[in-house]
Amino acid sequence: MPCSMSKCCLAACFALLSPLSTHADLGAALRRSSSARAPAALPADAPLSGVFVIPLERVKARSDDAEAPSFYVGKVSVGHPAQPLQVLFDTSSGQVILPHRACKNTACLEHRSFSPWASSTAMDVNFNGTEVQAGHRLAEGLVTRDGAVVTYMQSDLGEGEVTAVLVRDSVCMESAGQSTSRACVDLAVLAATKMDDAPFRAMPNDGIVGLGLANLAVSPMSSFVARLLEGSRNILPQFGIRFGAESGEIHFGAHDSSRLMSPLRWFPVDHPEDGYWQVAIKAVYVGSDIVDNCERGCHGIVDTGASRLGVQAGNLPRLEAALTKSLVVMGQQCQGADLKFDLGDMVLTLQASDYTGEDCSPELGSLALEEPAFKGVYAFGETVLRRYYAAFDWEQRRLGFAPLVATEEGNTLVATAVLV
Repeated sequence: MPCSMSKCCLAACFALLSPLSTHADLGAALRRSSSARAPAALPADAPLSGVFVIPLERVKARSDDAEAPSFYVGKVSVGHPAQPLQVLFDTSSGQVILPHRACKNTACLEHRSFSPWASSTAMDVNFNGTEVQAGHRLAEGLVTRDGAVVTYMQSDLGEGEVTAVLVRDSVCMESAGQSTSRACVDLAVLAATKMDDAPFRAMPNDGIVGLGLANLAVSPMSSFVARLLEGSRNILPQFGIRFGAESGEIHFGAHDSSRLMSPLRWFPVDHPEDGYWQVAIKAVYVGSDIVDNCERGCHGIVDTGASRLGVQAGNLPRLEAALTKSLVVMGQQCQGADLKFDLGDMVLTLQASDYTGEDCSPELGSLALEEPAFKGVYAFGETVLRRYYAAFDWEQRRLGFAPLVATEEGNTLVATAVLV
């Protein structure tokens, strides 16, 4: 949540952003030409003009563990000429984070990185959008510039930090066979000059594209969805996400109801000023028993960057014990009580097959969030989103849910969209 110039955000679980000044000559050994001194050319902008669908692929984390978490990733390209990268589209962070070509940490070197020096449209900028060094598209020598330190508390892969600077350039996406084939966003991305091993080394994606509300972004130039919608015309200011057994999709500008079991139920975003796509939870049940009465408030934050269901650390032991007590293996199937989140007008229901692993034990992620700043937080990641389609209304600050129908992908419930 915003606090002066600092921001708190959930990104594959939670991250803390704060601006800093950094002295750095990032490109001394990497520059290949004098193009950095050329007059700044603004990045190409090709906003949405129709329905746009981004295909996603389910990929395991980089680990030898058979129970390693999985993530849904897609493709973008950055700069001119285009630099292709694989990214996690994350509803609980607010900006684009990419490894900078100057980063020498193992987590950066084992992923593809973004090189501003290889892009004719890249520009080093500060949080307010101004050039870092007047007359130079890319900063040279010893300079002072705005940057950010991002602390990731990831319920699946651990906690670590990113140190990043801002680079303005085009981030482009390709549509999956729809009327609009390409969309580009003129954006100030966070280019990471340092990345800790945990959690980033194990992540299958190169970077992160934040889909959170504008208050999660470190600057107005960094809010991906806000910048995407600013120049778009004749489209619904909404997007929706479906996760399937092995693939998924993000729909921008419209929804398709063909795979939904019922119409969307809409809920107001709770505390939208915090920047999270979150809904108020009335109570949490295991079977017919209340395990969290939410008297002090509960929130479900939609987090497409989380594999397991995230549970605030203080509530985790009670929920885990209640679920474990109900579980039993019958034949080759894991059976147990339903886990239910009462939203008031709708109840999100997870079956034992949704929240357990191969050993028939609950797969829950711990959210190390201290009270009273955070109370009763549950992260609705892959566990929830493989059973429910999630729709996001940018203008009216609403979240919508609808159960998914079964498809050829298997027994897992998946979906594409909804009519609004």
